[in-house]
Amino acid sequence: MHKTKIDWCDSTWNPITGCLHGCEYCYARSIAKRFGGANDGEVDYEGEAIWTFEGKETGGCHVIDEPAKWYSDDGRTFRKAPYPFYFDPTFHRYRLDEYQNKKGRNIFVCSMADLFGDWVPDEWIEEVFAACDKAPQHNYMFLTKNVKRYVKQGVPMLENMWYETSITRESDMHLFNSLPACRNTFVSIEPILQDLEVEKHNTMFRLVDWFIIGAETGRRKNKVVPERKWIEDIVSECRKHNKPVFMKSSLADIWGEQLIQEFPETLRR
Repeated sequence: MHKTKIDWCDSTWNPITGCLHGCEYCYARSIAKRFGGANDGEVDYEGEAIWTFEGKETGGCHVIDEPAKWYSDDGRTFRKAPYPFYFDPTFHRYRLDEYQNKKGRNIFVCSMADLFGDWVPDEWIEEVFAACDKAPQHNYMFLTKNVKRYVKQGVPMLENMWYETSITRESDMHLFNSLPACRNTFVSIEPILQDLEVEKHNTMFRLVDWFIIGAETGRRKNKVVPERKWIEDIVSECRKHNKPVFMKSSLADIWGEQLIQEFPETLRR
């Protein structure tokens, strides 16, 4: 269970970490690399895992049933190792019940993974949904770049389940077509890497329920700084169709005025 600096949710929940998409702008990979590994074994970050921590591998992914730890040299003190396999896909089964007895909130599920990546076993996804079902007081927000798996997997069509896809370029705009046919859908336009030519894709703004916009963060050599007009066009299209829009804090300097940070009715804090 984690409080978060992600401004469109209250908490993040990572029963699964790691991803194989290889996006060049990925913030999560950097975090996992910085805080990865543990004393119980070692991992060749660029190659295969060499690991002695109690757990098992499933199709190149890892499953652990208790937290991995870093120990002091004398073995007397320790701290948790949140990414023992760095950015390898890892199922932290012990995290499934973290929110079961907590007060209701908006939870971003698997902020450090893509829960619906092709490499994720069906059983992992089913266990995550079962955990959500045991804690219905929360709103659960799922994000994937592999949006077609929403349909392939079959996802719960519940009032507290929100399904999202990520769009960064104009060539991604078709992805919204594979969002589940439910009332709770949203699109994360983050990082926005080019003009999305929204006038060509106004169907998306009629059908999707919420839009989040953000700029690339970090220090990547070829980091893209979006033009204000790209953002203005998205906001304008949202206004035409009466859709809430949420600007992330990464847009503050580019937008130059108070950020628009709207929530759908059922997610308002």
